[in-house]
Amino acid sequence: MKKLFKKESKVEKHSKEHVELVYECVHKLNGLMESFYRNDYETLDKQVEEISRLEHSADDVRRQMELEFYNGAFLPFDREDRILLAEQVDNVADMTEETAYGISLSRIKFPEKFEEDFSEFTESICNAAWALKDCIEALDVDLRDAIRKAHAIERMEDVSDKIERRIIRELYESYRNKEFGILRLIELKETTLRLGNIVDRAEDASDRVLILVAKRRG
Repeated sequence: MKKLFKKESKVEKHSKEHVELVYECVHKLNGLMESFYRNDYETLDKQVEEISRLEHSADDVRRQMELEFYNGAFLPFDREDRILLAEQVDNVADMTEETAYGISLSRIKFPEKFEEDFSEFTESICNAAWALKDCIEALDVDLRDAIRKAHAIERMEDVSDKIERRIIRELYESYRNKEFGILRLIELKETTLRLGNIVDRAEDASDRVLILVAKRRG
């Protein structure tokens, strides 16, 4: 199946730039989590600032895209879904920034035994963000490929959900075993839920891709 549009427009270039910034924002979680594991909040706070900068840059590009839409880019029946898709992709960066700020504000000591679990979780989140980047880029190249990649994100979200539930279960077990107190339980659980929400937002965006493709085919 061919791409939606034969010639790359200004808004399509902005779309690629936007999703690249969003992916870069999510990818920064790797370094931030490493600082969290080491309880290095001085470095972590600088990484939060960098994530925030990328999120704001993504916002700026999204607003440029919206101006193009309002100026008549794409056919009317595509325009609404394109705007919603841009907003949902942007939500991935928003949730990443919220997660980073939440960790920074918590100032808790990270329990060493959970590093492997959180590393696995973070990797699954970054993989989903990369898959979303591929999916959005495929939308303007090959619709069948975009569909395949959207379905792959759904599978990734299922994997991330299982990791999230496992971490939360283990956090409660550690709390019951008096390995740490209620404050650390609450903060670590909130961090886990926020991390999971990043993947949920990526899946929401991939669902919008499927809707957009279905409308074009219909």
